Amino acid sequence: MDILLAAVIGFLVGISGTVFGGLVIYRFGEGPVKQSGLMGFSGGIMVAVVLLDLWPEALYYGGWMPALLGTGLGVIIIRYFEAMMRLFPWYARRRFSKSTKLGLLMGMGIGTHNFPEGVALGTMFIANPHIQYWGGLGALMALHNIPEGMVMASALKLGKVRFFKIVVALFLVEVPMAVGAMIGAFVGQISGWAASLALGFAGGAMIFLVIQELLPMAKKIAGLLWTGFGFIIGFGLGVVLVKIT
Repeated sequence: MDILLAAVIGFLVGISGTVFGGLVIYRFGEGPVKQSGLMGFSGGIMVAVVLLDLWPEALYYGGWMPALLGTGLGVIIIRYFEAMMRLFPWYARRRFSKSTKLGLLMGMGIGTHNFPEGVALGTMFIANPHIQYWGGLGALMALHNIPEGMVMASALKLGKVRFFKIVVALFLVEVPMAVGAMIGAFVGQISGWAASLALGFAGGAMIFLVIQELLPMAKKIAGLLWTGFGFIIGFGLGVVLVKIT
């Protein structure tokens, strides 16, 4: 029962931020500068979560060995998972615009890193189901999903994708977070060592995605200035939220 509840919580946390961000950008506008800044902001939030929340928790539960092993596994597995995702040609066979393809690729990236996010949230939930314990991390994840939803919806809107399809896409990218939360909850019941491994995995995967995918994509859209500006704001806000939650 707790494992299923973790999945529901993971999905709701993810979808609350992504759909909200998508609806805001669909209503109020788009543009490459906003996209770049929002992606940098999202990356800053993610880095703050990993450095100040996930990795410290991993060290607390199992020490350096499982935390480092999990981090390495997260980087390696997500690295090759991303490569596999790029091999699927289904989106290229249709006459998608460049903006639509960007939105779809962003959705793939969001879905990929939502899985380790879910693992982290499920692990923390099963260790202590009181909301005071996992609520701060959940709030941070929902927050950094807002700009992700904005970026994805903005690109799809520029590509003339219909509103209903955009909403469906925003929901679908959060399914991996629910699955990850279920797995994290299951693994978290095994031992502190396993919990540390799962949290390290989530941290490694998220850091890799920020460095390898998110920030380079943001820089390509509108340049280093807006990406860096968004990153600094996101990281600073992430630090503040981690300290107060």
